[in-house]
Amino acid sequence: AMDVEVGDAHTQPRSKAKLTDFYNDAVNDELFAPQNRPYMAQAYRAWKKDQRAERERAARSSGGAEEIDKHWLPESIISYPFVLSAATKARILQVDAQQQMHEGVNHEIFSALMNGGRLNPYLVLRIRRSNIVQDTLQQLVHCPENDLKKPLKVVFEGEDGIDEGGVQKEFMQVVTRELLDPAYAMFKSDEETNQLFFNPHTFEIGLEFELIGLLIGVAIYNSIILDFPFPMVIYKQLKGKTPTLEDLIEAQPVLGRNLKAMRDFDGNIEDTFGQVFQVSYEVWGDIQTHDLVEGGGDIPVTNDNVHDYIQKYVEWTLQGSVAKQYEAFKKGFMRVCGGAAIELFTAEELELLVCGNPTLDFEALEKVTHYDDGFEEDSPMIKHFWEVVHGFSEEEKRLLLKFATGSDRAPINGLSSLTFVISKVG
Repeated sequence: AMDVEVGDAHTQPRSKAKLTDFYNDAVNDELFAPQNRPYMAQAYRAWKKDQRAERERAARSSGGAEEIDKHWLPESIISYPFVLSAATKARILQVDAQQQMHEGVNHEIFSALMNGGRLNPYLVLRIRRSNIVQDTLQQLVHCPENDLKKPLKVVFEGEDGIDEGGVQKEFMQVVTRELLDPAYAMFKSDEETNQLFFNPHTFEIGLEFELIGLLIGVAIYNSIILDFPFPMVIYKQLKGKTPTLEDLIEAQPVLGRNLKAMRDFDGNIEDTFGQVFQVSYEVWGDIQTHDLVEGGGDIPVTNDNVHDYIQKYVEWTLQGSVAKQYEAFKKGFMRVCGGAAIELFTAEELELLVCGNPTLDFEALEKVTHYDDGFEEDSPMIKHFWEVVHGFSEEEKRLLLKFATGSDRAPINGLSSLTFVISKVG
């Protein structure tokens, strides 16, 4: 995230302003309100124009051409993403996806006319429950990129029914649960945080990790919230950030805190810790080593080089040791989400996009709820229902939300964006 230090010269320590402090309510709540589609369309067109202008300026600059207009500024408010909330960016992402799908459909229509093919406006997956991972892998990995942004429809072989949204959510829950199962050993869970990080010693190296990236991308474009307990460093790396010791402390607290204790030690580090520029680790019962620098096993860690040692240790743990797994995952994610729209998001906003918003506003949900089959807003049973719900604890509210939607988190733009219907049974 973008942090800005605030305070005067005599104030120590300085606090940092969060990125959310720069969100502009008038821009997000009025200009980019869901019902203000004309402005969204105009801002999107202007943003695409800004991007073309930026590319042209970059080409002229790299070609040694003289700059024509040094005072040029982007026209669209989208070109200033720090004022846009995560929910607004999510709406822009959907508009961008629709535009790309529109362009892709035009190409498909032309191809169908020329070759006699059929036009399908959906990404249709035909899945056997008994072979859900391999069926999904085979269909998604080989799917044309234009099709990956289409609305998802899932058909479970041998089961009747039309996917109106419920089946796709169930499919996403089942396939991700299978992939995260310890039996696959694709990820390792931290005992303290229960977060999952790539397993450096997994037997699954390529397509399975690419599949997870693909599934996250497809879920984003279908507004499906996934339960991926990844540490923030994975989203930071998708944004091109180099991992830090603070990232390691969040992802693997015990290791991170030990390295921090070494860094902060007020004494002779070489004599006390006896470490060298080498990492030792266990692989299926066998102890192996990795030199952090050439000849690292013969280079002691001292007070002078401890910062370099820690940074190299962090980068090897969070990047080098899992490079193949991460690159496959990133390849899958970028096949769906690569493009200018995803670049609007910070790492923190990207996590919200994937995992949903942890803030639950049930007052907002009540305002947008619809009633059917004889129920009305002022029906006694409905009034009792909301009285009970508003009296729930936070954990009980999460359980209710998970029962109703399959996730205990709200969409990125809040519970007010849900389609929530209460109807009579019988």
